[in-house]
Amino acid sequence: MPHVVLHLSGPFRAERDGAAIPGLSRRAQGLLAFLACQPGMRAERGAIADLLWSDRSEAQARASLRQELSVLRKSLREAIKADRRCVWMDIEQFEVRRGAETFLEGFDLASEGFEDWLRERRQADAVAAAPLTARRDERPALAVLPFDEIGASEADMFADGIVEEITGALGRSRDFDVIARQSAFMLRGQNLPIPEIAKKLGTEYLLEGSVQRAGERVRISVQLVSGADGRTRWSRRFDDRMDDLFDLQDRIAAHVAGQLSPNLRAAEILRARGHPPEVRSAYDLVLTAMPHFWVHDPAENRRAIEFLDRALEKDPDSAHALAMKAWCHAHECCYLWSLPTDKARAASRAAFDRALPRAQDHSATVTALSAAAALALKDFPTSEDLARRALELDPNNAWAWLRLGWVAVYLGRAEEGLAHFDRAEELSPLDPFLFNIEFGRSAAVRTQGRFEEAVALIEKGLRAAPKAHWAYRMLFGTLWLMGEHDRAIAAGRKWLAAHPNLSTETLIEGLPSWNHDPEYLKVLSAFDQIIPRGR
Repeated sequence: MPHVVLHLSGPFRAERDGAAIPGLSRRAQGLLAFLACQPGMRAERGAIADLLWSDRSEAQARASLRQELSVLRKSLREAIKADRRCVWMDIEQFEVRRGAETFLEGFDLASEGFEDWLRERRQADAVAAAPLTARRDERPALAVLPFDEIGASEADMFADGIVEEITGALGRSRDFDVIARQSAFMLRGQNLPIPEIAKKLGTEYLLEGSVQRAGERVRISVQLVSGADGRTRWSRRFDDRMDDLFDLQDRIAAHVAGQLSPNLRAAEILRARGHPPEVRSAYDLVLTAMPHFWVHDPAENRRAIEFLDRALEKDPDSAHALAMKAWCHAHECCYLWSLPTDKARAASRAAFDRALPRAQDHSATVTALSAAAALALKDFPTSEDLARRALELDPNNAWAWLRLGWVAVYLGRAEEGLAHFDRAEELSPLDPFLFNIEFGRSAAVRTQGRFEEAVALIEKGLRAAPKAHWAYRMLFGTLWLMGEHDRAIAAGRKWLAAHPNLSTETLIEGLPSWNHDPEYLKVLSAFDQIIPRGR
């Protein structure tokens, strides 16, 4: 198949086999540049037509697009695809190269819509050029502990939903760190003293609370306590109606933030949520799916998908449920939990495509999309864009830092990746995904030739998550590069025991694109030769 390289920094260039592709019109070039910057390299026909022919009627613009596509296919053949709704580029046939030069330098097109997009893209590049730091300053840290729910069954998710929303709203602050909800929930039911909880989570403050419901009325009591001595710094009781619940959660978050940072702008905390009552049951089902997702086990992952499907039955447009479903299916294909991987990959893409236009300003949803983009779509630029967007929305999102760390490793920026992993652990020191942070660190230091350290990190991660059998592929490849061939073969056999139908072909298909570490990929590609069946 042809391999097309698009150069988007500096003057636009499109090459095949090192030679410029002739005959591309200005609008064809603009179309390729626009698609290359879209998630999954695809966009709706209407959006493209309006972008490139914004001075024409809708019918004229769509006709012009059909004509342009007809001409473009003669140059690119099967690399460019379209149906009645969308146009997309085959991501396996395109490589997009970006550098430090201005995006599409000197490019102009007589279309107001395209000029607006081009200007916004260059501004976004300028923001991205200032790297997000992964260093904790001397900001106070806060954790929201699980709330007690008085008179409710153990399976009731109402109080957990309140904690989720308050944690997310507080996370929008850049004046203090907010420990991830999943880390705080690891201490549920342990009845530890406040100072010990604060020490385990690395926080100066803890937010405790309780919820009591009576019909359509709800009472939420919260108190902010000092982690050092357990003294109450602030407390308040909120009485309200259920139909005002989400506004109430934001008000609680704003009050707590005000105690920690009097000058904090309300706009950084409050958001217009508008969750109608009929979607709350779907929201509860998403929360119910999360612990199954955390376990990192094939059977539990499928249970998570079942809960997410039930959520989507109640609210088919739930962006969070769709994005988490995309992430779950991405695990199925990347970790070879479902063979062959093509169905899981297609399911992940379908959920991703539905969730993306609905994600809006919900950091957890955007983070899940970032994970799916890397693991299932093998689209690292999109994954990085989404992770950074999630952190713009919530700079305290530990999983977004985790995903940004992995994508930095995939893109060959090991030191940056290590810094992001450190930040993720700092924000969620008891995270159920700590093992994945260790695996990410291992992948980073392996590219630096620090093999002994890489092996130790994999083994540490496996101790924390013994069901993460896919990590034996990392152990196998790293030990082989290290020269420990007997140990590498033993690790490879453990991997094979977990996946009896494993072949080199399925192994490589399951991996995210691994161009940053060619020696490691070379070892994995020789798996059948190093560990033949029957030995």
